[in-house]
Amino acid sequence: EAISKRTVPSQSHDHSLCCPRHLCYKNALFSLALGAIHNMKIIPTIEPVFILAGQSNMAGRCDAAELPNHLKQIKSLDFQICWDIDRNFVEDCNSDGKFLPLQPQTSTGLNMDIFGPEMAMAHSLAPRLEKLGVKRAHFIKFALGSTNLHTNWNPSNTLTSGKMSNIGYYPQFQKFCKESLEFLNTNAAPCSVILPLWGMFWLQGESDSSKANTANSYLSNFEKFIQTVRQDLKHPNLPVVVSPIIWKGKKVHVVNEA
Repeated sequence: EAISKRTVPSQSHDHSLCCPRHLCYKNALFSLALGAIHNMKIIPTIEPVFILAGQSNMAGRCDAAELPNHLKQIKSLDFQICWDIDRNFVEDCNSDGKFLPLQPQTSTGLNMDIFGPEMAMAHSLAPRLEKLGVKRAHFIKFALGSTNLHTNWNPSNTLTSGKMSNIGYYPQFQKFCKESLEFLNTNAAPCSVILPLWGMFWLQGESDSSKANTANSYLSNFEKFIQTVRQDLKHPNLPVVVSPIIWKGKKVHVVNEA
């Protein structure tokens, strides 16, 4: 207020730029502006990330032509998906490391577009996320048909070649998840987007339900698997949602109870 009451002497020529009092006034405004900028709080946008993993039912075996209309597009919220599926059969069923609008995925092995539970998940998650102010969410999908937990998803199995039933795919799963998360963070607007890993959906167990020994060890194998996932992704409290399986295996009930 004191500064605003000061007057600059009227002169025939404008020397205001070099007038000490005018400079004082300008410096005061400049300081106020800097203070406002310094105290300005940018509210970041939250874009949650979810991992989808498992075997064939997670990869999807549904023909995209049969996708219900209400699941084809979630207009209220932007879901993005990055996928790598069935690489144990073919290696080109993926999104090339990019996140794309939620959509069915082309399966070169099945020669058709397929979708898994991600379409219904998005439909179910959308209203819940909207209430939290979320406008965009991301799915990281890695699934392998005909794989089992006790060998193929075993974190200790480092075998990379040979008979498919003996190969360990956990290292590839971890690599894909980490690279996908890195891609999101690298391409996010600086300081304006937070990309928290909010959870993991697991749909697997059919292969383990065919024999008593693998079914009976499912709980201990799964606990070891999830513990390693949380450790490797540096998310010790990562929530995990596990789906029961519907299958003709002799020990389905044992796996579901686990």
